[in-house]
Amino acid sequence: MLGSMTGRVVKAVVDGWEGVASTGYRPGDPPTGVARHTIVGARKEHASDAGPSSEVRYFDLAPGKCTRLEKHEHEHYVIVHAGRGYAVVDTTVHEVAPGDVVYVGPWDVHQFLARENERFGFFCIVDACRDFVQEPGEEDLARIEDSPAGVIARPGAVPFPAKR
Repeated sequence: MLGSMTGRVVKAVVDGWEGVASTGYRPGDPPTGVARHTIVGARKEHASDAGPSSEVRYFDLAPGKCTRLEKHEHEHYVIVHAGRGYAVVDTTVHEVAPGDVVYVGPWDVHQFLARENERFGFFCIVDACRDFVQEPGEEDLARIEDSPAGVIARPGAVPFPAKR
């Protein structure tokens, strides 16, 4: 990854990017069918820490797999690269395909899901200095369950990290 380097190019290779290790959903998490490639940047505790101000990651979901249903204060952008899947953003469901861009606003409960028969890959761009994910509350889950998103969303499909 290009944590503190500037003006560099990370070359794509057959199974990812040159010099970029594939990890689980989060480094150290048990396997979930989601591979994560942190291509540029890294999480920073303070904005003044060395390194890029943004982090660019790529998530590769195996057929039928999903990210966790979560929310957080920071916004982020997702650019679909491979396959077709679903983006749950609050109470709406969007079918997404290569080239589509998804904006997730602050505190939007969201989840990305691969179709049962194909891999689904997307770039995710976030600020390097950001808050940590939170589990949706009971009110969030009830609102989603009573909406079109309730048919697609899979709360609990990916475990949350241990509390910090």
